[in-house]
Amino acid sequence: MRTLGHRPAYRGDMPNVDTRPDDDAWVPMPEALAWQRDVVLAAGSPVAAQILQAVLDDAAQGGGLAGDLTMTVRFGSFPGLRVMAAVHRLALERQAARVAMCLPTLGGTAPVTPRDRAQFRSDVVSALSADLQVLRASLAHTPQTNDPGRAALLRCALSRLDPAMPVRLREIGASAGLNLRADALPGRTDLEAGPLPMIVDRLGCDLSPVDPATSEGRTLLSSYVWVDDVERFRRLGEALRVAERIPAPVVEMDAVDFCSRIASEEGVVKVLWHSAMWAYLPESTRAGIRREVKRIGSTATATAPFVHVAWEWDTDLPGPVPFGLVVTRWDGSDSDGQPRLLATGGSHGNDIRLM
Repeated sequence: MRTLGHRPAYRGDMPNVDTRPDDDAWVPMPEALAWQRDVVLAAGSPVAAQILQAVLDDAAQGGGLAGDLTMTVRFGSFPGLRVMAAVHRLALERQAARVAMCLPTLGGTAPVTPRDRAQFRSDVVSALSADLQVLRASLAHTPQTNDPGRAALLRCALSRLDPAMPVRLREIGASAGLNLRADALPGRTDLEAGPLPMIVDRLGCDLSPVDPATSEGRTLLSSYVWVDDVERFRRLGEALRVAERIPAPVVEMDAVDFCSRIASEEGVVKVLWHSAMWAYLPESTRAGIRREVKRIGSTATATAPFVHVAWEWDTDLPGPVPFGLVVTRWDGSDSDGQPRLLATGGSHGNDIRLM
């Protein structure tokens, strides 16, 4: 494996978070980590930023972590999220007590002074170095940021459907399927146009499904919450309790294969939903999903409509983490297949604005 090795000290220049490389661009690992550091800092997560700075500093100095960081990385793999999850997981599993003392999600006090921040960075490196398998495993797996805050966006879209027609909800890149329970998760009245239709069937797919009923599944999902985001951590806990009472199976399947099995159906609205997963996909998979979406839409009618709902990164929108809620409907009308930007906001369902 090619690694960062010994490099000149990283200067910590602040890249412009609004200038984001393409998902498929291969960039130096320090650039990807520094970009993620600046994003979390701009979003109000200084402790998470310190975690990434700790790894950047160690790698730049040829420290013990450098050998586990590849020289270059596909930007859309978001290695920064994977590094942050490794550290959070160690703290959650009580393998990094000194780190945990500084994590707000675990009731800790964020380091404020330069001295305390330096000590925290040292503790982060020590914790990762003591159990490199956790870092390696996290770097090897696609992030499972199954944020239930995004349920508010799905509810926003569902509230604009005919409430009298039941919905069969499908999700690709579903992770643990928490947002398949959107009708039982908190929404926002200012975003919703009316009552939600009844969801009579829910099913998702993922290449690596997470079981929210297991301790491992809950720990994995919790680890991907940014360590400063206490509200998001609380929200995840509530969603996990909802998952205990509402079934929403997630099958292990490629997204294209999953979509190929979806068809319009008389008397119900088929809704295909995905959120914050597009960047991880290779172009061949994206093209396959687009093809299947058009196929499903081509058979839709007024009594068997199909709706595609996506909450994904949009480079044309402002902000450090700009997402757009795009809804595309097919029902046999002249407007079939015309996407509509319904709302914009941050990745985790924050700062939402209706268009």
